[in-house]
Amino acid sequence: MQITPFHISIGANEQGDFVLYVFTASQNIAIPIDIPEYLVQKGGRLLQPTHTELLGDPGELGHELGAVIFPEVVRDMLIAHARTAQNSNGRLQIQIQIAVPELAALPWEWAMVPGTREWAPAINDDYAVVRLSSINEPAPPILVDGPLCILLLVHPEQTSQFSLIHTMLQSEINAKRISVNIVEVHSIVDIEHALSQKIYHVVHFVGDVLLNADNLIRIVFGSEIDVFELTDLLAQFPDIGLISVTMAGSGEPQILAMPQIFAALLMSKTINAAITFSGVSRPDTIVRFAATCYNAIIEDIPLDLAVTRGRRALTSGRRDVNWGLAQLRIVPGTERLFVFDVPHNSWSWVRATLAVIGIAVAISGALLLGRMLNNNSFAIPLLPSFPIPMSTPKP
Repeated sequence: MQITPFHISIGANEQGDFVLYVFTASQNIAIPIDIPEYLVQKGGRLLQPTHTELLGDPGELGHELGAVIFPEVVRDMLIAHARTAQNSNGRLQIQIQIAVPELAALPWEWAMVPGTREWAPAINDDYAVVRLSSINEPAPPILVDGPLCILLLVHPEQTSQFSLIHTMLQSEINAKRISVNIVEVHSIVDIEHALSQKIYHVVHFVGDVLLNADNLIRIVFGSEIDVFELTDLLAQFPDIGLISVTMAGSGEPQILAMPQIFAALLMSKTINAAITFSGVSRPDTIVRFAATCYNAIIEDIPLDLAVTRGRRALTSGRRDVNWGLAQLRIVPGTERLFVFDVPHNSWSWVRATLAVIGIAVAISGALLLGRMLNNNSFAIPLLPSFPIPMSTPKP
């Protein structure tokens, strides 16, 4: 399905006023906008090393953010382009790229489109929402020969809090379509050891991301690990196509900018996508989102729609206020991260063997008939023997 990009950007003009830019294949606009000062200050606080910003009312936050990036002219343009894409058997992708750091820190995925009835693009398949990376050239998709292998890295003694993911993905694990290994991390040595044991396609970090006094951004497990140390380590494993970064906690939901900055810095020429929660969430919320998203990926659903499905999973049943924290960042032009090899069908060998037997018997029959017609001989030649498989062959 063809993707129609709908690019939204916020910058500043020479006078320091904010400008909203919208780019599509057929239409470009630039609109001077007023952004409430309290939103700018909120974003600025999110960039401070030790600041904690409580989520508050996500509905109100979504309304405030939506009023900024979806004014009436953009809303009408958005709906018109979505309709055009749908008529062409395609779909829209809202691509957010914000050049003002204190504004980029805000969780724009919560933005609601204003109108008679507000609605959220980020949980709608027709309006998938992504952030764009500064890396310009997407890497080719990675071939997955076997299950999609996920490495879940957690704080020491937190395995039990995240083992629920095995239960939620049990049928896929039993079918060998997906595998999930949970490793408790004390230092970067544990990560390196885990990555060297087998091929992984997705690496999911669940740790506390912080900016320390030296302005170094790190993730904390048993010890602090610098983002650039991890970048160098991950570069040694080219089968990793996706990284996830989430923070777990049991208190009130918080908004944080550091996890999304950390995730963005882990992207590279081979890692074209990063999923993160721009805040702190409960372990069960992280697991529910991750299981839904990874299950969608092995169904070969595009990554942006897999994340959309994961957000929706947090809105069903017991309503979870965390759905707008889920953020996807991609390299422009990335459509698929993985190409899944056709699962090995053990009975295909049996069918192929029986087909060979059938062909051989037919040929032998033809030879016999020809001999009978030519020599008037009724001697029956010995037919070639083929072993009939009685058990499933190993791959």
